[in-house]
This record gives sequence, C-alpha cells and structure tokens, in this order.
Amino acid sequence: MPATLVVARGPSVLVFAGHSPARAFALGPPLGPGDEAAVGRAPPAELLRALERVDPASPIVVCGAPLLQRLQAELHRPLRRATPEEWHTALAALPAPELKAERQQVLDRARADLEAALRSPEEILVSLAREEERLERSLGREERASETFIAVEGTVLAEYARAWAAARSALREHHEGLLRRLEAATRRAVPNLSAIVGARTAARLVAAGGGVAPLARMSASRLQLLGSRRRPSAERGPRYGAIYRADGLDDVPPERRAAFARSLAALAAIAVRADALTHADLAPRLVRRRDLRREQLRRRRS
Repeated sequence: MPATLVVARGPSVLVFAGHSPARAFALGPPLGPGDEAAVGRAPPAELLRALERVDPASPIVVCGAPLLQRLQAELHRPLRRATPEEWHTALAALPAPELKAERQQVLDRARADLEAALRSPEEILVSLAREEERLERSLGREERASETFIAVEGTVLAEYARAWAAARSALREHHEGLLRRLEAATRRAVPNLSAIVGARTAARLVAAGGGVAPLARMSASRLQLLGSRRRPSAERGPRYGAIYRADGLDDVPPERRAAFARSLAALAAIAVRADALTHADLAPRLVRRRDLRREQLRRRRS
C-alpha cells in the first residue's frame, strides 16, 4: 500500500497521501522561547485530521533533511513538482533504513505539540468559548424537543420523560459550571473587553476572531458583525453578530439596538486593543461612555 509522506519545510508541512497531489499546512508560531528547532512549532488541527484519515495499513514516512535530499536526487527535481507516482517510485528506491514509518509515534508527537500550544491562556479561552457555545446549542435543542414530547402516564414514555428531564438538568448544571470557568478565564485574559460587553460575549468575540491579537486588529465595524450567521447583501444584511449578546443590549429599545451595537463595537475595539497592547485599565471610562450612550438612546424613544 502506498505510504503517506510528511515533509517539514521551514514554517510549513507538505503531505503526500496516496496518489493525491501534495497538500501544504502552515505551522503555528514557536511553542516557547529559545531554540525554535528544539521547541518546535504547533501543527494545525487540519494536519492532524489529514493524518488521522490515512488508512491504518498505510505507513507514515517522516521526511527530514537527509531523506529529502536523497528523494530529490532520485527525482532530479523539487519534490513538490513531482507527481505522486514519481515520488512513490523514488521512495521505493531508497534503502529501508532511511524510512521512519512509526505511525503512532508521529501522531503522538503531533498531539503532544498541539497540546503544548493549547496550554496558553488565550488558546484555553478560545477552546472554552467554543465548547460553551456548543453546549448551549445542545441544551437549546433538548429543551425545544422536550416541549413536543408527549409522556403518557403509566407507560414507558413517562419513565423515559423523567429520565430525560434528569439528563437535561445534569446538562444544565454542566453548562453552568463551564460558564463559570469561562467567565473567570475571560476576565483574566481580556478584562477591559469583559467589562464593556460582558465576559461571556467577550469570550465569544475572541473565539470568533481567532484570538486576542487578531481581534485587536479588527475595525469596529468588523467587530460588530463578527459571528453573524447571515451573509451581508446589498439589500439587507445583519446589524450585529455575537455582540447582540452583550450586557445591557436588552435594555435598549429594539429600534435603537443597531445604533447601540455600533457604539458598543467602537468601545469594544478600544477595550480589546488595550487588553492586547497596553494592558491599561480603561474599563471605568469606557463603561461610563457605554452607559451614557444607552441612556441617550432610551430618552430618544420617549
């Protein structure tokens, strides 16, 4: 069976699987200070999924610099320009001791590198935020489904309904515990943003933006639409995305919420830049400006 060739080339990894064209995966930043070669770089999740989809009977060949030189000498061309048939032929022509086909060892090392990358507080925050959003959707689906379920007393349906209610209660408790951990992690990572929009919404904004630094580079208008489910169009588009869950938005009249979302996004952009760059405590001033804007929109209705 054809092997899967994994070639590390600087900040990227090339994967030649079976008879498919090569796929390139960009590696993440260094996992720690010091020697980058010794510390390593974070493999992307797409690379791990690509390796896991490889047939278990197919070996994974890790190609270092010496083996890469041998392969390219055998091919008489750069590896990326070779067809799958050509590099399979060149790989078969190499001596057996040159190959490292320990599939589980490769996957274990890749998972260890990924776990090391995920130990940073920012990555922990993103993982918790995505898990909390997934749990909230699951809980909502279960609650809606339970409303349409008819439990007839004296039958197995009633027994099932009681067990189902207990399961939903356990799921709610699990979601509340996760939410407490998420809010604590968010207030540590982005205190200014948490004060402006609330810890839960701040976590979702960070997760949707891909991290604190990418979120800090976004404009206020982009931040306002971040996480929206509907694609903007010339006729009608979304007025806000994840920021619609911000604290205090429900206190604004419905016809004024889009205006408040614009003001809130501008303040949130300032807050997250302070969290990412200066680490200054701007929360009291920004909260006062937020509350003043909310009161102005309330008075306009009356």
